[in-house]
Amino acid sequence: MDKTPNRSDPRAKDQSAAAQSAVAPDNTVTRRAELEKLAKAIAKERDLLEHDKAAMVERELAVRQAESVRDADYAGARAALDLELFERRQVAEDELSQLRSGRLAEIAQAEDVERQRVRADIAREREAWEAQRSSQESALQQFRAEVESQKGTVFAVQSSLDGKRLEIEGLEQELELREQRAKRNVQRRAENLDEEITVLVAERHRSFESELESVHAEAEQLRVTIRSQESLLAAVDALKQQLGDSEPAAVIQMLNSKTDEITRLQEELATRPTDELRARYTQLEEQARGVQEESERLKQKINADAQLVAQQRELQLENGKLVAENKTLGQKAMLFERASEQAYAELNRLRSAYERPAEVESRYREIENPQVRAAEIQQPPVQQGLDEQQWLSEIERKSEAYGLHFNSRILKAFHTALKTAEWSPLAILAGVSGTGKSELPRIYSHFGGLFFEPLAVQPNWDSQESMLGFFNSIDNKFDAQPVLRFLAQSQKPWVADADGVPYPGLADAVSLILLDEMNLAHPELYFAEFLSKLELRRGRKASEVPTLPVKIGAGMPEYQLPLGRNVLWAGTMNQDETTKSLSDKVLDRSIIIHFPRPTDLKRRLHLAPLDATNRGALLHKNDWNAWKAQDSNFTDEQIRPFKSFVEEINAALSSVGRAVGHRVWQSIEYYMANHPDVRAADAGSPGLEKAMHVAFEDQLVQKVMPKLRGIDTRGRSKDECLDKIRGQLITGIAGNGFNLAEDFDLAMELGYGQFMWQTANYLKADDADESA
Repeated sequence: MDKTPNRSDPRAKDQSAAAQSAVAPDNTVTRRAELEKLAKAIAKERDLLEHDKAAMVERELAVRQAESVRDADYAGARAALDLELFERRQVAEDELSQLRSGRLAEIAQAEDVERQRVRADIAREREAWEAQRSSQESALQQFRAEVESQKGTVFAVQSSLDGKRLEIEGLEQELELREQRAKRNVQRRAENLDEEITVLVAERHRSFESELESVHAEAEQLRVTIRSQESLLAAVDALKQQLGDSEPAAVIQMLNSKTDEITRLQEELATRPTDELRARYTQLEEQARGVQEESERLKQKINADAQLVAQQRELQLENGKLVAENKTLGQKAMLFERASEQAYAELNRLRSAYERPAEVESRYREIENPQVRAAEIQQPPVQQGLDEQQWLSEIERKSEAYGLHFNSRILKAFHTALKTAEWSPLAILAGVSGTGKSELPRIYSHFGGLFFEPLAVQPNWDSQESMLGFFNSIDNKFDAQPVLRFLAQSQKPWVADADGVPYPGLADAVSLILLDEMNLAHPELYFAEFLSKLELRRGRKASEVPTLPVKIGAGMPEYQLPLGRNVLWAGTMNQDETTKSLSDKVLDRSIIIHFPRPTDLKRRLHLAPLDATNRGALLHKNDWNAWKAQDSNFTDEQIRPFKSFVEEINAALSSVGRAVGHRVWQSIEYYMANHPDVRAADAGSPGLEKAMHVAFEDQLVQKVMPKLRGIDTRGRSKDECLDKIRGQLITGIAGNGFNLAEDFDLAMELGYGQFMWQTANYLKADDADESA
């Protein structure tokens, strides 16, 4: 590549450096060589940048050519092109990063204190260039997003790309100008280095001279001090000769002691008494000591007598209190004895009532009292060997005739979610009010032949008893709620008593319980034990199911309620200010199906009743079990792309401290294996690949997107997590992208700075295909 004419010639710089080294010190030559080495490294890096510029121009030409020949499959081709651009940009950025780190390491080993400042200047220039480059890349990404959303004409896209290319060239020219300025600064620094060294030497010489002058002044002052000390020493020697070579301090101390002794003897002579006075004084002192000892003894005796009197008074008061307390305790003891006798009698009465086997059986019968009467059933279900696709098509046809239209994909998703209850026991229908969330389970059960039990969740539910029932101590009976009786009936066989009256057991039928408005209260309070017990069914035999203990009264054995696989659980969830958000425990054990917001409001010209005339034939549990895939029959080649896709999402989630667990992936795989379209497709056919792609897209919305809830949609979380996941969704698997970009962008905008998936616009394409 040709060099720019206005750049300096390296040979001229070598000649200039050689000419200056002839007169400069050795260290100056070394530093100048290092500066020249740095300039060469910068020039080499500039050449690499120019090479990258040419590669970028070629890539832009390739983009224009690819966009000019794209066909109707715009989304797939565009996604592949974006992926190629992204990969090439990553490779170029990695090469630039490696080259830059190598150059910086090489420079760091050769530079000194002066070179540190120069390198800091260059690093700041490079950081500014990187910031401009990153801003330009973000502008390019925004431009590509606009092209994808608007999907304008090819000529408009080409003109926009040309404008972006011109901006990039302008930025690169600006970068070259900055590099030239940096080189000129380095050269000026090298040329001025000798002058700086001369100035430093002159300053050091002046500092040394000033220090030398101060040392001379201090030495002169010391000489004066020594002369004064010598004169004092001569005077001391003369005094010692006069004192007979004694120390002056010892002589002064001896004079002072003699003076003090003279003063003390004079005072003692003036105050000394006679011998008679001393004898009298001694006698009086002995008498005074005797009187004082007797006085102390009498005081001690008086104090002892006073303490004895005080103790006697306290004992008298305490004795009176104890006598009164003794009387009070005696009266209380009589009252307690009477109350104990009454309580013991009541306990015996209650114990006899609770220990009666007939009472326990009565409460068990209250729970097992059938919720669905035999007259409503007529006869138990019969196994018919139904085809799953025909069964679903019949439900869809009857729903249309009834006046309700459900997206075929939502119907299949709800059906598949119920089939994978071993992995996700609860299927949740979410969306705005009035979109048919509660109607779908009811219509599905009525036309499909399932027994249906709706349960309206109340905001004050805070325990399992709120849902199932509780012991009424006032009436001395257990009040069983309808859902408890329905659960007990679902596990009982169809039998007849001695009189031939049948008990309408539903053990061979399939039943569906709907928790309507389940997030009006916290599901962790009233449904937590159900979720834990339902998970225990996984991996057990068909006859081995967990039981839920139901308390029927104090002192009585709990009713063990089996949680059989023939009972399916669903829930509805509105999204408004009156509801509670679901915890991760509930989300991990659930499949959330979002209903789209209606764009075309449907008319309903008449209301037909749901009765025995249009009810589907009862579904036998063996027919239902025959539709379930207990094992995953996918080969490693078939399932690997989907597993790798989830693992890439998991890697992006690691940057924000989130993760997709093993249970989520296992639920995804078994959902795909149980999807009716996947089961109906032939192995190795294109239909199987398409069905797996649709089922996996369902699970991305139902299981993975709820795991992103609450992630910050700005800053590092957006750049390192959400943007990467969005890019994955657009790229898809094997060039087949997912139609989730619009819902993903809405989830980033509707959550007030946090990710919140609440829409299902990806289903609009299916609605359009169905209407067409």
